[in-house]
Amino acid sequence: MHFTSFLFSVLILSSFSVTQNLFAKGPSDKKVEVDIDLVNVHNDRVQVTVKPTLITTSTVSFQFPRIIPGTYSIADYGRYIDEFSATDQSGKQLPVTKRDVNTWVISDAAQLDKVTYLVNDTYDSETGMAFTEGSTTIFSPAGTNILEGQQFMLNMAGFVGYFENQKNIPYEVKINHPAGLVGTSAMDDLDNSETVDLFHSARFADLVDSPIMYAAPDVASFTVGKMKVVLHVYSPVNKKITAASLMPDLQKMMIAQKKFLGNINQTPKYAVLVYVTSSGKADASGIGALEHNTSTTAVFMETMTSEDLVHVISHEFFHTLTPLNIHSKEIQDFDFNNPKMSAHLWLYEGITEYFAYLFQVNQGLISEDNFLNEMAAKESMAKMMYPKDVSFTEMSKNILDPEMKKIYPNVYEKGALLAMCIDLIIREKSDGKKGILDMMRKLSKMYGPKRPFDDDELISVVTRITYPEVGDFIQKYIVNGETIDYTKYLEMAGIARTTIKTPVQIALIVNDKKYLKIDTLKKQVLAVVPDTTNAFVNAMGIQNDDILLEINEHKLDASDMISVAMGIYKLQEGKPMVIKVNRNGQLVELKGNVKLNYIDTPGFKFVNPAKAVQKEKWLKG
Repeated sequence: MHFTSFLFSVLILSSFSVTQNLFAKGPSDKKVEVDIDLVNVHNDRVQVTVKPTLITTSTVSFQFPRIIPGTYSIADYGRYIDEFSATDQSGKQLPVTKRDVNTWVISDAAQLDKVTYLVNDTYDSETGMAFTEGSTTIFSPAGTNILEGQQFMLNMAGFVGYFENQKNIPYEVKINHPAGLVGTSAMDDLDNSETVDLFHSARFADLVDSPIMYAAPDVASFTVGKMKVVLHVYSPVNKKITAASLMPDLQKMMIAQKKFLGNINQTPKYAVLVYVTSSGKADASGIGALEHNTSTTAVFMETMTSEDLVHVISHEFFHTLTPLNIHSKEIQDFDFNNPKMSAHLWLYEGITEYFAYLFQVNQGLISEDNFLNEMAAKESMAKMMYPKDVSFTEMSKNILDPEMKKIYPNVYEKGALLAMCIDLIIREKSDGKKGILDMMRKLSKMYGPKRPFDDDELISVVTRITYPEVGDFIQKYIVNGETIDYTKYLEMAGIARTTIKTPVQIALIVNDKKYLKIDTLKKQVLAVVPDTTNAFVNAMGIQNDDILLEINEHKLDASDMISVAMGIYKLQEGKPMVIKVNRNGQLVELKGNVKLNYIDTPGFKFVNPAKAVQKEKWLKG
């Protein structure tokens, strides 16, 4: 999953081949049948009907997930369910007791024909950031949306529950939808109708892992190797954001990723579902992404570019390696209401984040200096934001604890650096012939989607297939959480610490000096220009007391500081820009090219020519 600069992941489980006999009618059939009605929306709620296979017990519980794998945050999807009822074949209602927020207990269960309920969406009720302490908001990419006749985001944990003891049998899901909308998913639609879709999933966990987005058909696709990639975009306000405009950079990136991975990845279909939020009070506010087995749901602001999409998907797609091919029993048999968490987020997230940058320098998409700068930035962020001596395995096992949850994002900072060090150790010990990708290939062959590893045995297995020094490193720095000197490992490739020039992150804040202010009473964003040192202000011709209205067609909302910041966040030097301002009551359009201030920050640099060959094998091998 990715929020602002952080990514979170969700479980990756086995795929399932569908054959026609699975849908043959007969008394021996075992499947749960789901009917979702997206046509007849009831007061912004969708009706869902679920029919179990044969029940022989006197009572049965029906549950929604308390948590889904990889989000590391309690969701309680049952909060969004209304008017739950259970009936027999004659339509007579059966007694139902609500045991807790996610669980309904049905009496006379042997007579049960179906349960019916209404689903509210989560986008409408978001308040504050999902990952702040005490927040009950579901992170938008893991949430649900219901816009009658326009768009539906079906993260299935929010629409479909499970009967006890029936999680591991096939699910057949029929979805009635408006004719003008198309559904996009990594699952295949088995119905040829223009208004009815039929999907099959091997079990409940796979269904939760298979989101579907319904919207107008702004869809593009391409094939790389044997994998089909489908991109579906919903951008109701900024019409310049389309699947066609985003696809070229996405295609370039995924071709490079497939080449980097080689034959590890055998995913037949990958779906990228993009929701562009209006940032309104009743719209999604959690910017980022949630990766699934063979798809990603992503929420972006109206200022998004193809570079933003590539930055997110470059991480998410590597989850087809882990946890898809390499995961623990805790993930394979995930308990949606009383989960036991795996100890190995350093593997699932740290290595994945590291690969998201390593493949780019490996395939020539970024320079060596860009790569090293990103690693240096991660070191700075880890030191600034998170405690130094925390065991990553203990954090991972106890990630639902509020104190541990607060430091979860460090898996994308320090976690990536830990992976880098392991890579450097393997390169050093193998004379550059092997790296961490080779380690992951071996683990992928040993395990795979349907064979999970034992959590307690992984480190010994990794040590056995690599080198004792790798095992020592994992024990000392990942398990024990000791403070690490990264230069000790970077020296293996001739890299030393240095000072580098980096652009400011937010163009109107330089060295903690703000060149803007928010007038909450008048609901205005005003420019403050006390001097001539801000390069961005100078290049664009911004004057003191200008009321900033739009930046590249992105309207600034004075009531939403995140919206304001995103308009001037991580701008690219030299890019054209148009800013609309109110200057003394007159609308003025400012045009120019972005120019940024640069500040001194800690960095890394290649300094030892004697290590040039080893460095090339590390970054290009």
